[in-house]
Amino acid sequence: MALRDSLSVWQDRTMDIGFIGLGSMGTRMVELLLDAGHHLTLWARRPASLDPFASRCDSATSPFELGATSELVGICVWDEHDVDEVLLGDLGVFAGMRPGGIVAVHSTIAPAACVRLSDEATRHGLELIDAPVSVGNSLPKLLVMVGGEVRAVERCRQTFDSFGAPVLRLGPVGSGQIAKLVNNTLLAATAGLADDAIALGEALGLDAEALTKALSSGSSRGTWSTLLASRPVLGTKGRTQEWAQKDVELMASLTSDAHVDRGSEVLRLGARGVDVMG
Repeated sequence: MALRDSLSVWQDRTMDIGFIGLGSMGTRMVELLLDAGHHLTLWARRPASLDPFASRCDSATSPFELGATSELVGICVWDEHDVDEVLLGDLGVFAGMRPGGIVAVHSTIAPAACVRLSDEATRHGLELIDAPVSVGNSLPKLLVMVGGEVRAVERCRQTFDSFGAPVLRLGPVGSGQIAKLVNNTLLAATAGLADDAIALGEALGLDAEALTKALSSGSSRGTWSTLLASRPVLGTKGRTQEWAQKDVELMASLTSDAHVDRGSEVLRLGARGVDVMG
């Protein structure tokens, strides 16, 4: 069968999907997948997380069992450690999935971790792609940044289109993570730059709250206003700062390992943004 015909067969059928990770992004993805008519099996460390989907999804007792019932498994947990925990080991997804299955890592982790996990997936007869997501311009759908072999990505296209607009392949495994880390570092940097700009206006005699409202409504408006507005009260650290710190640190490590000098100013402002969000 020609590659184009083979891909068409995959794109014309729905897949049995497993999903792990029911945070804010994961929950949105699951809801959109269900709205599109996909069959899902879910697993969560906390069984209560499954309650909102009890009448619409199947549930598994372990990542192994979820893998055994799925052709495609989406992972949207917090960090590399959590991804390893659900994929690897005797009770992990890799051990349960049948050869030919695909794992899509929607978590934001280091590109090198995706390459490492892709090699491990290959040893199990599986394929792994990275497909981190971000809030974009097509709400409620998300931007999906994908890294992986063309054939594997196209097998997932119909599924990803259910929750993503656009769905963009950036290159081989790890490429989606690079794009996501650049995105989140830039996002954090805008918060740092905006905080400095508001401080400048305040030093020139303007009321900070009024200036923030003006800047949020003008040509300089952007996501920075949401990030600054989410700053916690009394110094408690919220999830917004946590993801920013995690991802800016990953970006700094990536550029250091690659001996890349460009982007130092974005990284500096990204670190500044992490501070002001705390």
